[in-house]
Amino acid sequence: MRHAVKQINSQRQINGYWGSEKRGSVYNKLRILQVDAFAETAFKGNPAGIVPEADGMEDALMQSIANEMNLSETAFVQDSNIADFRIRFFTPREEVALCGHASIGAVFALAEEGRIPIGKDLTTVQLETNVGVLPVDINSKAGKAKKVLLTQDNPEFRECRASVKDISDILNIPVEQLRDARCPIGISYTGLWHLLVPIKDLAVIRDIRPDMGRLETLNIELGVDTTHVFTFQTENSDIDVHARDFAPVGGINEDPGTGTANGALGAFLVKNKVIELTNNQVEITIEQGCELGRDSKIEVEILAGANSTMRVKVGGQAVISLEGFLHF
Repeated sequence: MRHAVKQINSQRQINGYWGSEKRGSVYNKLRILQVDAFAETAFKGNPAGIVPEADGMEDALMQSIANEMNLSETAFVQDSNIADFRIRFFTPREEVALCGHASIGAVFALAEEGRIPIGKDLTTVQLETNVGVLPVDINSKAGKAKKVLLTQDNPEFRECRASVKDISDILNIPVEQLRDARCPIGISYTGLWHLLVPIKDLAVIRDIRPDMGRLETLNIELGVDTTHVFTFQTENSDIDVHARDFAPVGGINEDPGTGTANGALGAFLVKNKVIELTNNQVEITIEQGCELGRDSKIEVEILAGANSTMRVKVGGQAVISLEGFLHF
């Protein structure tokens, strides 16, 4: 597979396919996509910026483009010597090591453009990221990508040093909503660190209005990228968990669909035996973004291995909603 991808990339560069122009080492016309991940239609899910031809691009330029796009993350696709593609991720403020929805959006776009040959029901490609090389599964039908699943980094866990009272004050909700939830507050990682906060009632989670300044300070103190709140009461009967994600450290108050946070959440729920495995595996479906009018449906697959290890996959559907050129 990796050989075939490289061959296609080289041929299209020769044919001038990219739609990006260089003068010396400076781009002056750059093709950019917006892909709505975790959704079947445009205007839903989590929009990610995708720069499909970013070889040789300097960090400062990638950061400027991400700031201009003003989406939670923009993904920059580059050649790789150790994988099919290298992808780097930038929020409007900073580079992050991994982004689930932008990975899914980028792979979906590459498949749509034919840069990933789809010739069977399941195709696997390797992505080089700042947390290592990660496999991505593409489930397809009649040669078209239908669902993309990213295998995330190995889960890790930490205890939360902040008090339940402080967290409830920052979220502006009654402390009993945290104390009476089905599992404890915790911190989990599958590529990024997330503060996971269980809430008892759906009505309360819908109305959360965090103090963003204090939440940003708390996240920095705890060494986490986002605060991910969740409840087992859901809007839709076929969903297991309802979630919201607040990311003021990255310059985004609320994210409508967060791959790394929900992967970390799935691993956390299994570790704490809140969700039980069947034959050493489980599938969890999570809804997010409802409060923003950008409903996301996120699928988390967990396979338990020896010595309490877990393999976590996160994904869903995606749709290209916008294509254009940035001139500079």
